[in-house]
Amino acid sequence: MPTTTRELASETWTEYFDALSRELLHAPTTIEVVDPSGPAKVEARHLALHALTYDHQDDVFEVSVARGGLHLPGVLRHLVDHPARVAVDNQTMLTPMTIAVDGRDGVRTTIRIEHDPDVGA
Repeated sequence: MPTTTRELASETWTEYFDALSRELLHAPTTIEVVDPSGPAKVEARHLALHALTYDHQDDVFEVSVARGGLHLPGVLRHLVDHPARVAVDNQTMLTPMTIAVDGRDGVRTTIRIEHDPDVGA
């Protein structure tokens, strides 16, 4: 089945990411940041997804992933202030998937999720 990319309407971001967070909790997640002025930077690789959220009031997107062991968990949070565009790589919430969040500053955050409910459990 071919992968399609679609842009999400900003008024759907909060509900979409809340539902996706519940569905993909603990899925292995990679976060990559690409600034047009420099090379791509991987902030997290195959860490357990904690949450994807969009706060309309503060106009900020957040992805957080768990790191560390079960007894000493930590959370890495990546924020995108004033996101301009969100695109996902398919029409449903099936995984694996890629989410691209473009900030108004031209920086793109790419989140890659592989569905594996046993990660972090």
